[in-house]
Amino acid sequence: MLESNINTLITNLYLIVDLALMIAIPVIIYKLISKMLIKLENNGTIEKSSIETLIKILRYIIVIIIILGVLEILGINIRSLVISLGLVTVAVSLAAKDTLSNIISGLIILVEKRFEVEDMIEINGHKGQVKKIGFKSVQLFSNNQLTVIPNVLFTTTPFKNYTKTGFYIVPFTIQIVNKSDLDKVIKEISEILDNSDLILKNPSYNIFVKSIGTSGVEIVIKVPISNPLDDTMVVSELLKEFKRKIIFEDL
Repeated sequence: MLESNINTLITNLYLIVDLALMIAIPVIIYKLISKMLIKLENNGTIEKSSIETLIKILRYIIVIIIILGVLEILGINIRSLVISLGLVTVAVSLAAKDTLSNIISGLIILVEKRFEVEDMIEINGHKGQVKKIGFKSVQLFSNNQLTVIPNVLFTTTPFKNYTKTGFYIVPFTIQIVNKSDLDKVIKEISEILDNSDLILKNPSYNIFVKSIGTSGVEIVIKVPISNPLDDTMVVSELLKEFKRKIIFEDL
């Protein structure tokens, strides 16, 4: 009798310990992840609304894990319940496929640090400075305009990070009539570029002939600048400088 009571007590103690661990471990994991996310919010890396949404989702997941774990420990058959939840999850996933894809892509961006807030990037023809990295989209600011790019594009489409390279190459073309002295014009262009404060000195600019036709010679000029958003202004100023310092008939 005594031995039976002791065995029952030990069994109950094991049950209590299992239940305590089943509750404590997910809660600890939840708190650790929540603190990490709040730290990202304080750093300005992710917007507050995205952090709050993710914490809510995480909380629901933790609660479900605890409930299923407790039922399993208590010996309740949860197989049919898990199957039902699985079907519901599949239905929800299909209904919110784009949202889930963007959230997962947002996590990949943060983990791999493909770019950070204030980086200058370009994707699908959109250039700008990263203002916010949300769990569904990235906000780019350029020329007083805010562009919102879905996160999933950054995992499926090539993009450029000009902050990582430190410079941006601006290509533009000019046409020189055939009667002009080509070497002389290229030399004059080089002198203007050498003395220009609008472009970087390293890497160096490039000038090369693209094509020759009956109307003239097409020259491509590639200049490095620090801010991609200044490309239009830089090209405009350089063209005006060419016009002022090179004989009009030559261009």
